[in-house]
Amino acid sequence: MNKENLNICISCNRPESVVPLVSITFSKNATWICTQCLPTLIHNPQNLVEKFENMETENPPEALN
Repeated sequence: MNKENLNICISCNRPESVVPLVSITFSKNATWICTQCLPTLIHNPQNLVEKFENMETENPPEALN
């Protein structure tokens, strides 16, 4: 997998080659968040509102079976 195809954190934009990522869904749109930004999502979600409003769906995680 090359760098153009790496999944990235919606909060810090770091790729999966640098930090572990967790798949999340918001308003029927799938995205990724890294384990270091996950506490922000849990404790201060207001800090991520703009990122979720501007979320692109071009790099959605694959559905788990």
